[in-house]
Amino acid sequence: MDIPVVTGEKLHVIIRGKGPGKQRIMVSQVLEDSRNGVLTIAMPIQRGRLVPIKQEKEVGIMFYRDNGVYEFEARVIGRSGGRIPSLKIQVLSPVKKSQRRDYYRLNTVLPVQVHISYSEEDCIVVKCLTLDFSAGGMRLASDRNIEKDCIVTCYLVLSGKPLTVKAKVIRNTTVYSKEYAYEIGVQFVELNEKVRSGIIGFIFEEQRKLKRKGLI
Repeated sequence: MDIPVVTGEKLHVIIRGKGPGKQRIMVSQVLEDSRNGVLTIAMPIQRGRLVPIKQEKEVGIMFYRDNGVYEFEARVIGRSGGRIPSLKIQVLSPVKKSQRRDYYRLNTVLPVQVHISYSEEDCIVVKCLTLDFSAGGMRLASDRNIEKDCIVTCYLVLSGKPLTVKAKVIRNTTVYSKEYAYEIGVQFVELNEKVRSGIIGFIFEEQRKLKRKGLI
């Protein structure tokens, strides 16, 4: 049973504890594509430290696609040291789409500058705030309407690092708010894997912070 992930793709490893909500979610990466149901991944990292996992330990593996988060179960069948410590995992279950949207969509407020370019000389800047944020797109509060299907450039900051992404407006709705009269849904376009992985990492880290505070 092979898994549709490729070398270099970011994963998250789930170690489940006893009791509801008792689990650790750690960052990893595909080192070797799945062959005959066996996948080689980097030893997972949590808070900047390697987390060794014993052989025969069963774990959950999670990966992201634009239309959601997918999960499968696996067992650790080998470990290796060296320059990049790694795990060999045996796939135990079919891939299924997660129903827990909170894994990949973050409700957060971030300032965003949306640039609408009609020509090289004609550019309008709309100041917005995120309502929610994922590696596939954003829902924005805006004081100005932006036409559906318009291609825009969004500028924001994640974890102190500037991020520039191109997006397509897929929805615009009038809302009753004194400050922000419109809700704009945008879908990212031409997003490379490095940027996508950075966004996913930011979302998971923010969710971990909220969970530690008991807010989600």
